[in-house]
Amino acid sequence: MRLKFAYLGAWHSHATMHVREAKERPEEVELLGFYDPDPEVVAERKKGWAEYFDDLTVFESAEALLESDVDAVIVEGHVYQNLDYAEQALEAGKHVLLEKPAGANLDHFKKVQKLSADKGLALNLAYMWRYNPAIHETIKLTQWGRLGQIYGYRGHIPKPKSWHPELYTEYNHYIGGIYFEMAGHLIDNMVALMGEPKAIHPFLRAHYGDREEVDNAVVVHEYEDGLAQIDMGGMQIGSARRIEVHGTEGTALHAPIGSGNLSLCFEKATDEYAEGWQDLELGATGSNWSLLRELRAIIEGGKEPDYSPTHDLTVQEVLMAGVGASDGNAVR
Repeated sequence: MRLKFAYLGAWHSHATMHVREAKERPEEVELLGFYDPDPEVVAERKKGWAEYFDDLTVFESAEALLESDVDAVIVEGHVYQNLDYAEQALEAGKHVLLEKPAGANLDHFKKVQKLSADKGLALNLAYMWRYNPAIHETIKLTQWGRLGQIYGYRGHIPKPKSWHPELYTEYNHYIGGIYFEMAGHLIDNMVALMGEPKAIHPFLRAHYGDREEVDNAVVVHEYEDGLAQIDMGGMQIGSARRIEVHGTEGTALHAPIGSGNLSLCFEKATDEYAEGWQDLELGATGSNWSLLRELRAIIEGGKEPDYSPTHDLTVQEVLMAGVGASDGNAVR
């Protein structure tokens, strides 16, 4: 089966990764087109995606897209639009890959999750680094117990200073500023490694420019056996994104996030690795799993998702607690 998909909303910058994959794996996935209500977004995507496909259909409406023979939609609109798009797609009988974070209202996300379960349709979250080889290896080593008891986690995911003005345009719709925008990536990874935290302690500050939106954040998550810190700033000079996983029998360092770089240190040799430090470069290959391959396997073969609905809900709940949305609503 070749998975036919289209974009319902095309604003988000992450959308291009799936266009590229459709070009690279035409025997597995077929991109039929996209819809976005903003003419500027449509023009930008037609121009930017022409290097991959020069004949993509631009649907006149969401309804027109959902009446087509697509199997699934990828939802890549603004965060405040995306749960409405996802709900509309599920009602039309389409599987959904939903861009992160999972909307801005927790109750609405729960409603959409229930709808997908009731209709027997896939609802996956598009956290783009879930199948990064270095991150995936760290998760496997943790699950196999190779790192021992995980007592420390740190994820650092800043944005460059040139991005800072977007806090006053796109992200002033939400509470939490940069943390609402970026933290989901690392919460997704943290929960996969350590589970649900028992307490969350956010420190959200505005330290640069007009100092009206959160641009500097540290959130500490308490676990029974450890602490996990996620931090970021919106005025970074130079790339410094990294994930650190500290265990009683081993350490894993991944930097920059999204690369194939992985530094490992083991107290004792394991079946897979030697004692001490070793630096790995885990390059992507054609056999690597991906968000689209995962979605296709779930739809075609009934595969159980690697990341369960319970996991996805926990990630969203932890994000909402981190931004201080005690009522589950991050929209101002």
